[in-house]
Amino acid sequence: MNYLSLAYACFMIVLGGGYQTMTSTRDADEFSGTTFVKRTAPGVISIRLGDKRTAEYRFGHELPKPYLSPVLAPDGKAITRDAPDDHKHHHGIWIGSDLVNGHNFWTEEKRETRLHHDRFIQIFDDEQYPGFSARTTWEINGTPVMCDERTFRFRALDNGDYVIDVEVTLKTDSDTVTIRKTKEQGFPAVRVADEIRVTASGTTVNSEGGVNERATMRKRAQWLDYWGTRDDGTRVGIAYFPHPDNRDYPPYWFVRDWGWFAPNYTLWTKPIVLTKDTPFTVKSRILIHRGNTREARVKERCEEYLAQIARSR
Repeated sequence: MNYLSLAYACFMIVLGGGYQTMTSTRDADEFSGTTFVKRTAPGVISIRLGDKRTAEYRFGHELPKPYLSPVLAPDGKAITRDAPDDHKHHHGIWIGSDLVNGHNFWTEEKRETRLHHDRFIQIFDDEQYPGFSARTTWEINGTPVMCDERTFRFRALDNGDYVIDVEVTLKTDSDTVTIRKTKEQGFPAVRVADEIRVTASGTTVNSEGGVNERATMRKRAQWLDYWGTRDDGTRVGIAYFPHPDNRDYPPYWFVRDWGWFAPNYTLWTKPIVLTKDTPFTVKSRILIHRGNTREARVKERCEEYLAQIARSR
């Protein structure tokens, strides 16, 4: 059995929406000596799978929000877009929402609101399943409204593609926080590289057979895949699998042919209401793949994810 086959065999026997590993976690400030999650510049850490860089997490205090960018396809080229001219507030893979107690934590024109990186909770410097957990405070003019605890962990698949397991928990330590009906929301959201937008060479496909914005926007689906053909002829894509324990599963989706997509948890359903005793958690898996939806076996990859979760019940 070769290394990749062995790694995949281990990958398939672990349970749940996340993974059980023997990894010991490090103190958040102990980046010295790490191999797979390393600080590469002030306010930037890099996540590697083996010898391949997969993504960078940007969390500097000068930023209006922390985010993953770039996220790299298996061939090492960026598959996400950061701050495009049409929407400067889109950043690779990021977390945010409008209408949080009436305030906008999505766009960035008004700087009274920001998502402030507080600290890393855990660093998972694990060759098979690297990543991190971080705490982020949502502030209005420096005053906290709520916080999130976000976890991103990465794992290689048998064919060289990889997944990112994401968990986001919204919390408040004070008064009730209400997130009302809004289209501008992502826990997380994704902005794809310009080359693979539907308006360029791309296609979006969902689990129900819908194609592109016209047939995937405002539709419920277990998964959505956004793929396209680059100028050099290679095909790459990002598939998104919400966890079945998320509210209103399968979720409604907000999808744009010009490059961004995410499940939406308020626009076509009830508001999110947080209190000290009622946090709100969203889990998902994001598949970074080569090929189109069929070639990447997106349906089967989602089924694998759901089966792992079912075995952990």
